Amino acid sequence: MATEAVKAWTSQHFGVLQRSVYVACTALALQLVMRNWEAVPSGPVLWEARAEPWATWVPLLCFVLHVISWLLIFSTLLVFDYAELMGLKQVYYHVLGLGEPLALKSPRALRLFSHLRHPVCVELLTVLWVVPTLGTDRLLLALLLTLYLGLAHGLDQQDLRYLQAQLQRKLHLLSRPQDTDQE
Repeated sequence: MATEAVKAWTSQHFGVLQRSVYVACTALALQLVMRNWEAVPSGPVLWEARAEPWATWVPLLCFVLHVISWLLIFSTLLVFDYAELMGLKQVYYHVLGLGEPLALKSPRALRLFSHLRHPVCVELLTVLWVVPTLGTDRLLLALLLTLYLGLAHGLDQQDLRYLQAQLQRKLHLLSRPQDTDQE
């Protein structure tokens, strides 16, 4: 759905709702995959932490890495405008007659958005690969998403510096004390 032909068609038919339709279709596809997913319990297992001390430490390490990954996902959502990623900001701006939200972005942000497929792919891959037991079904999903990431995700040093500056700016805004009247 990210091809120019599909974007043009959805823009023509849905107008300002184009991004929201894209997000809804993606959510529907993910929901279908999750609802119809069938584990392969009797299939081969690439790795499994059974013997001590691995049976204790590997799940704990996986849990810690998952928590770190989810915290990174949250910080990424702070950097990116999540309402814009969901298509909500486009509709809001259209209703108020403010134009396209991307027109207000800096050239550095536009450069990043031009080649970044999804801002949380690396963290999601960590959640998929870092598990105490990796069976055939999860291996297939992890391989497909890793291939997608390798083909569609290309951050460079300039992008990383921009993301770091944006995260620091937003964390600074969150950490400022609020002005309160003390009378």
